[in-house]
Amino acid sequence: MKHYVLGNDHAQLARTTTERQRNIDVFLNGSEAEASSEMVVEFFQALNDLVEDHSYVVNIRRAPKSSAGDPMYWSGRTAIFWGDIHKTWLNDKTDTTRLSQVLNLASRSILVGGAVMLLAHAGREDLPVAAIHPNFSAAAQEIGLADCQQSSHRSTGGRVHSAATKLGALRLLTEFVALDHGEHLAETLRSYIGLTEPKRSCASQLATRLIQRSGADPLVRQVIEMMLNNVEDPMKISDLSEALGASTRQLQRRFLNKTGVKLLTTYRELRLERAYSLMRYTDMPQLEISAATGFSSAAALGRAFRAQYKTTPEAVRSCRFTGELSDLRAPH
Repeated sequence: MKHYVLGNDHAQLARTTTERQRNIDVFLNGSEAEASSEMVVEFFQALNDLVEDHSYVVNIRRAPKSSAGDPMYWSGRTAIFWGDIHKTWLNDKTDTTRLSQVLNLASRSILVGGAVMLLAHAGREDLPVAAIHPNFSAAAQEIGLADCQQSSHRSTGGRVHSAATKLGALRLLTEFVALDHGEHLAETLRSYIGLTEPKRSCASQLATRLIQRSGADPLVRQVIEMMLNNVEDPMKISDLSEALGASTRQLQRRFLNKTGVKLLTTYRELRLERAYSLMRYTDMPQLEISAATGFSSAAALGRAFRAQYKTTPEAVRSCRFTGELSDLRAPH
């Protein structure tokens, strides 16, 4: 079994100190499915980049060779049966029984592709409808499964859900993100991983976390987007307030109450986050990056960078070529 602890690798700004861990168990039906299961790992890595109060752990597993184990183990866990569109989930009777145990114990289960046929063995008469790929329509009809005629099916009031394809499974997972964390985060995640066109005005992990924390408060969202659009030439707080039709005191108090952090501090961290991204992903000289993020000089950027990330801009740039970038951590 492969075990992935998916933690954020940088820019952990304005984080809460308490995180809730959530576990995802991905079952494979053969070694050839292992490569495509990395899609699930990348999905939850992206979610960890954006969400601040949860940490998702993904386990890649083969079909269980023993009983499902302690029912408490599956409390709060999601089980994904990672099938494909070319074959049904083929197991001997003993393996099918064990998988059915998992299906019935997990708090949330998703059957992908040919794995939907496991419903025939799960003894769940309350789930006659599923998302069924055309390749399995005839077989599903024979065992009494009705096709929902969509790429995914979320069982209202139930725990077992389905997706006709792997891409459909990713879209279904974003629906659960909306249920667990709100539609704003789900839509941001869809943009982040390419399921929808990205919204460039809020392409910031810090911004996403603060908007989520504020409950998508309109004033918080507006001021964050305004700060993101004015990173190169930072606005004064009084100018932000005037543009938004609020007093300086009202804006600062509202922002602090909704996010738990100060407005001026956030503006500086948004600029540093942009600088980190430019340092990591471009070859722009440090002097140009400092100008592009509103710092008076490369030296001023370096001082602020070291205070925020406990490392230097040069270290971030050099790590691009050594593969050690994921070891960098910003303070919580």
